[in-house]
Amino acid sequence: MNDILQTLTSGTALGCLYAVIALGFVVIIRASGVLNLAQGVFVLLGAYVTYSFTTAGVPFFLALILSMIVCAALSILIEAFVVHRISTDLFTSLLVTFGLAIIAPPIITAIWGPFQLNLHDPWGLDVLRLGPVAITQRDLYLIIATGILVLAFFLFFRYSKFGLLLRATAMDSEAALAQGVSTRFVFGLSWALAGALGAFAGTMLATTVGGGVRPGLEHYALLALPVIILGGLDSPLGAVIGGLIIGIVQQFSVTMIGDRLGSGFADVVPYLVLVIIMLVRPTGLFGSKRVRRA
Repeated sequence: MNDILQTLTSGTALGCLYAVIALGFVVIIRASGVLNLAQGVFVLLGAYVTYSFTTAGVPFFLALILSMIVCAALSILIEAFVVHRISTDLFTSLLVTFGLAIIAPPIITAIWGPFQLNLHDPWGLDVLRLGPVAITQRDLYLIIATGILVLAFFLFFRYSKFGLLLRATAMDSEAALAQGVSTRFVFGLSWALAGALGAFAGTMLATTVGGGVRPGLEHYALLALPVIILGGLDSPLGAVIGGLIIGIVQQFSVTMIGDRLGSGFADVVPYLVLVIIMLVRPTGLFGSKRVRRA
């Protein structure tokens, strides 16, 4: 029983990371219909920017906030001067973001170097015991911080004026435009949110399962793709629940199966879960159903 609780705790922490990355995908999909394959760039860049601030003497949590702001601003610029100017339709946008995902990581590596860097996070390797469960301070802070961030995201989306603009554009962009809503502003806002979420996820990855600030952190965004499809491409709630499901199932597969089915089997598990769910519910757990007319 203790092992199950232990695995459930670590799986929840991993699922929190997947949920935050998936939210970055979903917020852009809801606003513009674009699947931003460059989300991993913000994950990678956010970790390195946080590292740069901490090495300059900035406290960790302030460095994290500044990194989120930097990545949000850069995301707006990328959307305005690259994606918007080049793209003519959703397929072209997909290709542009794919190109960014290929080009950007080597540039980032050229700036900071190919070596693993220590982020100097404040919690280190300390472990807390909650009854029979031992949880690292890293996982505990990750779960708490992710909970606060997700709550703030949903409050923003539900009650703020900007959240209303995002929801209106997501429901019917043409009707929102007819009512005077600037779709350009909404698209920029959605990219800013995605950049900030990516920076948060990248920083937290570097302190936990990511193993420090290093090239390759962007690949975790690919593991979040099954999460958004599982939860529903346009559902923020689905992104959170899907992330938790994938994280917990993947962690149990590591604990219970290990390498008996081959090394790296745990990386395949999210896609296996995805296939099973899609066979039962093709739109995902919370995705919008499409109505087909004969």
